[in-house]
Amino acid sequence: MSGRLSEALTGRRLGGALFVLGGIVVAAIVLWPFGDPEPSKRGIQPVRLVSVPQLGIAFAHPRAWSRSIAGRVIRLRSPDRAATLTVASPLAGRHTRQVKGDLRATLRNALRPAKIVRDGPAKIGRRPATSFELTGTAARKPIRMLVLVGSSRYRTYAITLLTPRRPSARRLVEVQQILATVRLTKPGAARLPSKR
Repeated sequence: MSGRLSEALTGRRLGGALFVLGGIVVAAIVLWPFGDPEPSKRGIQPVRLVSVPQLGIAFAHPRAWSRSIAGRVIRLRSPDRAATLTVASPLAGRHTRQVKGDLRATLRNALRPAKIVRDGPAKIGRRPATSFELTGTAARKPIRMLVLVGSSRYRTYAITLLTPRRPSARRLVEVQQILATVRLTKPGAARLPSKR
């Protein structure tokens, strides 16, 4: 299953999901600032709508967050780069349990010493999902990662949130708002958008 997940995420075989997820984790950690600055402007933020018909997913995110799309992976970064949210749809069909198991094993190995601090139900938009949260170390930095996995009739979705060990309350609220807007639909035939 790890090979299938890796191939689905990258479009080629890499011998397991560790390479893919490790790359996401390391890229995010390298880009973190030393502090956790809070933007001074508060209030209502303008949003951007994202729709990827081929993956059957749509959601909104704050305009201040940066976005890139590559194949079946959508990556969002907070303005201070202290939070990275990754949305992936690695497999067609319902494979929630297998994808969660693969991600859990891969991340526990990649973020050693890692500790699962929560495991239980969650929601992706209005749909029930399963999740786990872990703490660990990567590139000598203490990190926290939340993983949500859920399925529609058509595809399985994995969402990861990477933050410092003590994430900003503001960023967590923004992530909750993003997750609340997620809509999973029947995938269409539209081409995947290119990286922006």
